[in-house]
Amino acid sequence: MDEPIQCYRVSSTFRMLGSLPIEDVELYLTVCGNERCAVDKFYGPTVRRDYHVHFVLSGRGTLEMAGKTYTLQRGQIFVTFPGVNVYYYSAPEDPWHYAWVSFNGTKAALYLEKAGLTLDCPVRDAYLEPEKYLAITEEILNHHEITVVNELTRTALLYQILALLVSSQNQNLERQNKPLPHDYSPDVYVDNALRYIHNHYADAKVSDIASYIGITRSYLTHIFKQKMDISPQEYLLSYRLEQGSRLLRTSGMSIQEVAEKIGYENPLTFSKMFKNAYGVSPKNYRLKIMEKKQE
Repeated sequence: MDEPIQCYRVSSTFRMLGSLPIEDVELYLTVCGNERCAVDKFYGPTVRRDYHVHFVLSGRGTLEMAGKTYTLQRGQIFVTFPGVNVYYYSAPEDPWHYAWVSFNGTKAALYLEKAGLTLDCPVRDAYLEPEKYLAITEEILNHHEITVVNELTRTALLYQILALLVSSQNQNLERQNKPLPHDYSPDVYVDNALRYIHNHYADAKVSDIASYIGITRSYLTHIFKQKMDISPQEYLLSYRLEQGSRLLRTSGMSIQEVAEKIGYENPLTFSKMFKNAYGVSPKNYRLKIMEKKQE
């Protein structure tokens, strides 16, 4: 196994850590640093292989990418994308100071999209003090030695930056009373709802299920009906009674014990619900099962 190769550079205005790219992983760091740019500082035009996220700490500058020009200042974030020609430079009268982190991986584009950063929209406000991002990049730079511990730490800090980008985007949407985007497909949410019901059917409520998954009750009901042709409340009640019938068939528990086991404090309520579903009372259901076994 080849040893990892990286470079680490420091000057009075510049600090950077760079590593060789790693293929076929979810997310990996390639470059990280911060710089107080000179008056004539520019980068490009060039095409990069990875994503570069810049956090403007002070001053101003200009980004030219994909046929568009953006003027940036403190408190803004901009991203350059792999395979896209990019050129950016300082404002001569007020050169910028920025921190940056560069990365790639199979989920890099998805995480940036969740943070509101795409090729069509490569610039956004930080929605918080940009020094928060600077602090994390500085922590990455502080772990520049080539060790397994530092490699794991740098990756964890990179995920922390992405998490902060996504959470700040979501908080901004909430402030504007805009709906939050759903991070996963309806199938993922429904599968997790089913798993929750199967494990907690005795005391679960639909609101509990939605809260556990992290979506609204109305959205859970909508996607659950689409996939299961039944509401989550109806499925929960059906599954409870299904477990009740199983206990009546396979255990010596009393009707009251069965009722309590599946979430009914009142055995009369259980009996009523069971008869509506199975056409017979729990007592007669058990008697029929016993008769069939004797036959």
